[in-house]
Amino acid sequence: MSNFVQLEINKKNRWVYFTKYRWVAHAIYWLWVLIFGTLLRAEGPITFSLVINHFVLDNLIIACFYYVYCLFLIPYYFKRNKNTLFWLLIVLCYFSFTALDVVYHNVVVDLSFQSADQPGPNDGFLDHYLKNLTGYLFNFLIFSIMLFFMEKSEENHTFLELEKEKKEIEQVKLDLLKTNISPDFIMRSLSQLKHAALREDHNTPESILTFSDLLRYRLYRGRQQNTPLTEELEALYSFIHFIDLNKDSNRLKVQLITQGAPEHKLIAPLSLVNLLEPFCNIQTAGPTELQMVMLIEEEELILEMDYNIAAPDALLKDLEEYGRNYKQLYDDKIQFHFENCEDARCIIKLSLPISL
Repeated sequence: MSNFVQLEINKKNRWVYFTKYRWVAHAIYWLWVLIFGTLLRAEGPITFSLVINHFVLDNLIIACFYYVYCLFLIPYYFKRNKNTLFWLLIVLCYFSFTALDVVYHNVVVDLSFQSADQPGPNDGFLDHYLKNLTGYLFNFLIFSIMLFFMEKSEENHTFLELEKEKKEIEQVKLDLLKTNISPDFIMRSLSQLKHAALREDHNTPESILTFSDLLRYRLYRGRQQNTPLTEELEALYSFIHFIDLNKDSNRLKVQLITQGAPEHKLIAPLSLVNLLEPFCNIQTAGPTELQMVMLIEEEELILEMDYNIAAPDALLKDLEEYGRNYKQLYDDKIQFHFENCEDARCIIKLSLPISL
């Protein structure tokens, strides 16, 4: 499964989590209303009719008020910074829903019991309305506090998830930078292998195995933060060997001289292999030579490359991209410089940090 597919799955899972979390919170709130607002206040036996009248019907209007508030007013006004209109609509809904609730109770709800804080049957509209205002305000404050903590919890969780997702996206980008293989190089290499197979070159099986080793190394080591320097050098030598096996096609000769002990040292993966790749994409009129001198110190690897012709624009562009990619990966820990000299040569200098 690719990293991008996994990120999309994480987004979907987060949405499902928040949806379930919201409805669980709402269920807890209405369970609290059922127990403390209806069942514990009942003065007679608890019947199905009592639950219908004094939980379902009795809370229908105030439930409409709550969900207009949290499903319409908050997302479309409060979260869009329309604060004046939001509070104006809150006040309007508060007074209008309370009046509607009084009319609704007188017409629809069959009051089967009375409690101390409920209006009696002889209370007028105004008395009933004023008592409802107090009840609506109390319940509205409870619901608003609960909704506030729900929103803050969701906001904090979303922030953490987005930060995690941002890091994962950045890691995907960095992995792509490290493992990115030039299409020109792979097409050129496959074309060389094809032509070698057609003319039954005795080096073809070894070339295929060597090229497979290079691709395998990219796949398994490219996504790691560090790789053993010995393995990177083995991959580099395999690359040089692959070039030498196909010297009739690429017309490039590479000579590598190393000084120092690579054992027990770590280096940025593909940093040496990726640097050699652009030179294989250049089509020249005659044979070219690339001399590489590598000095392995305790905390630094210094590489100097001497290309015997002036680098063409395509090579300069590839080298610039290499420098940008690895500085993006490892900041200023990597020192990279190249230039065309007056004697029609290209000199590349690279300094890589080494960790033990």
